[in-house]
Amino acid sequence: MTYVLLYLACMALGYFAGSKMRSSAANYGKTINVALTVCISILVFLMGARMGANEDIINNLGTIGVQSVIFTIVIWIGGILGVTGARKILGIDKYGRLKEDENLSQKQEVDDAAAQTEEPADASSLMTKVILIFVTLGLLCGYFVIRKYVADIAGFNDKVGIAMTIGLCMILGIIGFDMGLSGTVLLHMKKVGLRVFVVLAGIIAGTAAAAVVISFFLDLTVRECLAIGFGFGWYTFAPVSIAGAGHVMASAVSFLHNVLRETCGIVLIPLLAKKIGYIEVCSLPGVCAADIAMPAIVKSTREDLVVYSFTIGVVESLLIPMLVAVSIGA
Repeated sequence: MTYVLLYLACMALGYFAGSKMRSSAANYGKTINVALTVCISILVFLMGARMGANEDIINNLGTIGVQSVIFTIVIWIGGILGVTGARKILGIDKYGRLKEDENLSQKQEVDDAAAQTEEPADASSLMTKVILIFVTLGLLCGYFVIRKYVADIAGFNDKVGIAMTIGLCMILGIIGFDMGLSGTVLLHMKKVGLRVFVVLAGIIAGTAAAAVVISFFLDLTVRECLAIGFGFGWYTFAPVSIAGAGHVMASAVSFLHNVLRETCGIVLIPLLAKKIGYIEVCSLPGVCAADIAMPAIVKSTREDLVVYSFTIGVVESLLIPMLVAVSIGA
């Protein structure tokens, strides 16, 4: 619980600081992007080094990959079933329309949400490449350098854990600052109404149920499976947080799972939208439903679904620090 309060405090402080500088928000865009990229690069490098220095992970890398694929598929199914249940309770049809008013228009909400989520696809692609490069460098460093020249691996892991906690606090502070600069997060949540929170409850419940089921079939504890599932595709936070709590193997599964969830989730959106439901596909990619996955969601469903997509992604990103930390017992 200490880490939960720490993470939320960092985000809240960042938001407060950003809200005081909205008049000059345009001046901070590039600085925020650079700061996030640097922090994320360092964190995933440390995470990779910790994994590379761990003999169990190296010896079981093939097993970890298989576990990650299985985990991703089952978590998707759990989330989809949760959304479907919530949608039926709310009286919303497969195409995201209220049954009593199928012509409901939310064009203004769409325009506002879309304005907040414009991000070039190249930027996301670059970040993905940066993360993969640095985690690979970290793995190589851990395997060829740390294991060879560091005698006290346990002490090394403790120091890396402290460094990763500090790095996570910095990232959450920067993200909170960015939200504070925009000042529109709460506005979008208010516009979409309470319906989206029922959908979110369905996603969380479905994810939790799926994670518990997976724990019976994989060599992971219930706590570890819950923490991995609640990463919601944020592969720069959940794996580091789990590793920081001392669960290195689960951290490796979490990283691969979250990468698969985001990348493959975006690919599956146009393929599954009409088959499983418009709101259901908003749950597939996790937090990136609020940014890079949004064009695929809008193109595959309808423009008004962007409000669900945006709010689901944002709220998931706010809940991840708490859900992961509580699940893993940090």
